[in-house]
Amino acid sequence: MEDFEEMVLEIRQGVERRGLRLMEAVFPGEPAVILWHETTSVDEILDLAQHAFAPFLSLTVSRLDPSELIATWNPDDDAKLEPPAQLLNLWQERSGQIDGVFLQWIASGAVFLYHAVPSWKQELGELEENWSEEQDAQSTDLYRASRIRMTHLAEQLEREPQYRGATTHTRVSIGKTLLEPLLQSNEGGYMTTLILREASRLVRDNAQAEYSKLMGRIDELARELRASLPWQEVHTVRDRTAVARKFLTEQSSGYAPSTAMTNELRRLAEQSR
Repeated sequence: MEDFEEMVLEIRQGVERRGLRLMEAVFPGEPAVILWHETTSVDEILDLAQHAFAPFLSLTVSRLDPSELIATWNPDDDAKLEPPAQLLNLWQERSGQIDGVFLQWIASGAVFLYHAVPSWKQELGELEENWSEEQDAQSTDLYRASRIRMTHLAEQLEREPQYRGATTHTRVSIGKTLLEPLLQSNEGGYMTTLILREASRLVRDNAQAEYSKLMGRIDELARELRASLPWQEVHTVRDRTAVARKFLTEQSSGYAPSTAMTNELRRLAEQSR
């Protein structure tokens, strides 16, 4: 489960522990390097900044503000002057929660950005972008037919090993590539968005079920990992982490593990006898 309050605390404590400095700053232009929290841990990021002798880091934490979202609501259909009730309720449920963490620094003349956005923020963004079009489609028979086809394609996409094993950040681009030969000529971006949203939900739910079962066997899995040939052939933390990630992916029917579970399995394997 995502805990962005804990992430911010971890960043502040890690900065202090390494003797780094946090300052408010504005970085003009686009960053040269962008790193994502799905694939890079806080410790890895702070170690990178420390080894690059970054003079300071700038931490920005944004929180969801329903009043700001309502004030800037600008749907495509001018008749819908106010956000729909469902969207308003979702905004209220997330009010005050962290919806973005941005850590920036300069090293070797380049701007680095560590970007962390919760999955629910991405889902809200998709809902906002497609709301008007989806509401129009619901009133037609075409919508019902498209929902059936969307579900079929989402389930087909979810069974693809490459899609299952992707991270949250890479899954969209991989999904679009795998979907392209399956779509009909009259199925455009809106249909693609619906399929990817449903396929992502299926992956998330199924992966959670798989890893819930694996957590009950974590000590046994650690012993199996330690006894495996790929584990015995590597010795660095990075290589062992990669082996642990591949091992968990194989054990979970191809679903990519979280960074936390991968690191926990690696740690237990290193300690097991």
